[in-house]
Amino acid sequence: MERAQFLKSLGDICIKCYQVSGMLQDLNQAVCVYNDAVQDGLTDGPDLADLGDVFMLRFERLGNLSDINSSISLFEKADKLTPDDHPDKFLRLSSLGISLCSRFEQLGDLNDINKSISLLEDAVQLTPESHPNKLLMMNYLGSSLFHRFKRLGDLNDINRSILLKEETIQLTADSHPNKPLRLNNLGNSLLARFEQLNDLRDISRAISILEDAVQLSPDRHPDKSSMLENLGNSLCLRFEQLGDLGDINRSISVLQEAVQLTPDNHPNKVSMLNHLGSSLLRRFGQLGDLSDINRSISLKEEAVRLIQDSHPNKPSRLNNLGNSLLARFKRLHDLSDINRAISVLEDAVQLTPDGHPDKCLWWNNLGNSLLHRFQQLGDLSDINRSISVLENTIRLTPKGHTNKPTMFYTLGNSLLYRFQRLDDICALARSIVMFEEAVRLTPDGHPSKPFMLEGLGHSFYICFKSLGDTDDLTQMISQYSLASQSTTGPTHVRFLAASKWAAHAQMSQHPSLLQAYTVALELLPQLAWLGSSISDRHHHIVEAGTIVCDAAAAAITACQYKQAVEWLEQGRSIIWGQLLQLRTPMDTLKDSHPDLADRLSFLSSQLEGSSTDQGSLELTDTKLQQSLQLISNQSHAYAYERDELINKIRGLEGFERFLLPRTFSQLSLAAQGGPVVVLNISASRCDALILRPGLYEVKHVPLPDFTLKDGQAFYTSLTSLTGAGRNISCHSDRLYGRFEGELSPEETLKHILSVLWQQIVHPVLDALSITVMANLQRIWWCPTGPLTFLPIHAAGLYEDNQPAGSKLSDFAISSYAPSLAALISGFQAQTTSEPPLQAFQMLTVAQPLTDGQSDLPGTLKEINHIQQNVAGKYHIQQLVGDAATVARVEKGMRECSWVHFACHGVQNVSHPTESALLLANSSQLTLSNIIRLFIPHADLAFLSACQTATGNKELQEESVHLAAGMLSAGYRSVIATMWSIMDDDAPNVADDVYAHLFKVSPPDSAQSAEALHIAVRKLREGSAGKKLFIYWVPYIHIGV
Repeated sequence: MERAQFLKSLGDICIKCYQVSGMLQDLNQAVCVYNDAVQDGLTDGPDLADLGDVFMLRFERLGNLSDINSSISLFEKADKLTPDDHPDKFLRLSSLGISLCSRFEQLGDLNDINKSISLLEDAVQLTPESHPNKLLMMNYLGSSLFHRFKRLGDLNDINRSILLKEETIQLTADSHPNKPLRLNNLGNSLLARFEQLNDLRDISRAISILEDAVQLSPDRHPDKSSMLENLGNSLCLRFEQLGDLGDINRSISVLQEAVQLTPDNHPNKVSMLNHLGSSLLRRFGQLGDLSDINRSISLKEEAVRLIQDSHPNKPSRLNNLGNSLLARFKRLHDLSDINRAISVLEDAVQLTPDGHPDKCLWWNNLGNSLLHRFQQLGDLSDINRSISVLENTIRLTPKGHTNKPTMFYTLGNSLLYRFQRLDDICALARSIVMFEEAVRLTPDGHPSKPFMLEGLGHSFYICFKSLGDTDDLTQMISQYSLASQSTTGPTHVRFLAASKWAAHAQMSQHPSLLQAYTVALELLPQLAWLGSSISDRHHHIVEAGTIVCDAAAAAITACQYKQAVEWLEQGRSIIWGQLLQLRTPMDTLKDSHPDLADRLSFLSSQLEGSSTDQGSLELTDTKLQQSLQLISNQSHAYAYERDELINKIRGLEGFERFLLPRTFSQLSLAAQGGPVVVLNISASRCDALILRPGLYEVKHVPLPDFTLKDGQAFYTSLTSLTGAGRNISCHSDRLYGRFEGELSPEETLKHILSVLWQQIVHPVLDALSITVMANLQRIWWCPTGPLTFLPIHAAGLYEDNQPAGSKLSDFAISSYAPSLAALISGFQAQTTSEPPLQAFQMLTVAQPLTDGQSDLPGTLKEINHIQQNVAGKYHIQQLVGDAATVARVEKGMRECSWVHFACHGVQNVSHPTESALLLANSSQLTLSNIIRLFIPHADLAFLSACQTATGNKELQEESVHLAAGMLSAGYRSVIATMWSIMDDDAPNVADDVYAHLFKVSPPDSAQSAEALHIAVRKLREGSAGKKLFIYWVPYIHIGV
């Protein structure tokens, strides 16, 4: 017996060591020596209970079933050895009740939780009111009632749980070490009741209480991570209810902290990974940031891997993984994602016992995934099974369940697709009924409301399309209108509804047409939200399609020309516009509200720095993924705070239109240097909208002979002819593409240029009364759609013996503008930051040899020609060959106001912001590098490389090319190329450009358009009197 007592004392020491060190070996040692003590005869009730406590402690650490089973067995023996009238009886009952509740959490056996509650009720009853453990017993009972409610959904259980926990908190001092844990438990119970009843008071109170729990817990508190997890979950749930982005950003931040505080082998780690993945999924649904959904899947895969098949939470983890896979499939349409989603959801259903309150959710998600696979593959068995599963789900789900509206919505979708496939009119009628029920059950202001309304609107559209009933058309427009003008819900859903509203109003000539476009274009900048990466913003802009040009066409039809100009400016070059806005001076705000101005400047600078595109990175390293996730989270937080701050500023007197889209009177300043011709092309019409110096009106020129189909055909021909728009880099002596067509390449270009002259340019010149060929006038072209890829500047008739006055260059010097704002910015820079003579510096960069590319000996000639033209009057920095590293080039660009690049260019169609100029050792000065630069004194950039002004077919309105990037970096004027140029021609063009520019001192970049005009004319005329179109047409001027 003495040995047994010694072992018991040694076990006590091991436990104390474990409590200090947290080392598992100390806990294992305690189990061993306690067990030996029992084997040696220490078998009374208290000793057995102590050993049960140690097994329970190890179970909480490792989650091994054998430990919880041993604990329960020991507690049962200890209870039997303890008489009913023994003062410690309540302790034996509570220990056994707590361990049974823990096993229930692991295995889900209802007998365990029922017995746990019964034992804890007896323990509470037996504990004297004055006993210090009375509150502890009440708290344990409340927790067991909470767990039974989570399984059975009986409101009596959760209401009792909340009452018990409230009483314990009222009687617990703030300084008591158990106060945080008791607050945490009450927060959990309120959270559970919210999920059942959807009462916002419960979720708001839960968040407040959980914040108190976290606040009262020291960082080393063993339950701090669990409290953070519960707070993160609560914030996520409130986000789902109210759609407040601040809640979901904070949820992710809090859950990441919980994950970091939790050891990898901790049994709660799985839960935290899962919940963090779910919050990232919710934010992806709101913002569409791919990094969020990829990280969500990665976390949930890890959670599934770590949890045992026998664990009662395994189905939940599988379901959540399936949801994230489905979400990514809807974005990327990768069949492997939807197949995996269905597989894991089937596993979740199979592992969940009938009667489990969450089984209906698994069924709903499985039915939804089957529907999406049907949409992709068209397999009837998928849609039939989807409908069957969803009908069963609705039948099994109790009335008042918070997810019931979603189930009606999903079934409505499945029935609608069945009708479209089989022409089953009964399915269509039932679909409308399901959507109407989903709308009816979803409260106004709920983030899901736009989904429900958009679904109902779509079902009415299908009905109208099939039956032709105008009542259905009216209902369709009404539902789309309500969905798009909802104040909550994901922007992309509201934008989709507005787009459909506009499209169908256009089709039916509904009087709400312009209102629909107004709503859609107000949502467009939110769709490409500043807190997302540039690649994600580009994705959303691509999804928006041609709505900007369609809206302008509708405004033009209604003779609302100024509105058309405002809309085109508001909806084009969105990313560049955002960067310009981030760099907007805030002098007026700073004068009256310096604190607000300083904070806004800080947020803007941080967002500008974080806009670098990460879309093309292969994220295989976990630490890199986490680092990028932190950057993404911070960007979201900064963007959210900036939006809130701007709204606050707009509430101040005199700042009502602060950073709002420019009005026409402001946009008219773009024409201060000469007429600006905005060319709008849509499926319905083609028009020119002309802004003229000093006039606050729009000159409208209809262009009825040119169509969108013409523009697309010409774009296709040019792409085939020149190779522009492919993932290519330029070579010196050949041009790209294997042209296939009825005409030769030269005749094709001649035909395109003649059509552009006759159907677009000549009518514009007539409207401007430009008939004299002397004193050439400046004209800026601001095209849309496929016109952005066409050489408008070269439009003309080029048949032999054609008289003078048959081409644009006979009358005007042409420049392009990606947006009116870019032009205005260039003119403002011209008047405020003209460098003095002694400050003029120029950087020249040449790369004659590049690995994997053909040699460009002409680049050295270009540099020599520049030196000869400068003739020692100005300082020229030269970076040639290996000296032209990215770092040195960027440094030189910051020091010089002019820059000339003579090198290879690379266009990246998949990731347009990775298009680049090739420098030393094949290093790349990418568009994303250039975007980061902002050089206030930047003036002129000459990009003598291939395709530096070739945009992206999918982003026609965004001007995603290197030349536009130079404008964004601050350069007022840019000379660039629409497609590949010849190495033999480039030195001569550069020589002629700089010969003209350096005639005056100091050189004036405002003359660069004229200089290029002269140089290209000489190239066109050539030594033999005529040069092929493909050689001279690609040179263009952009900016002022």
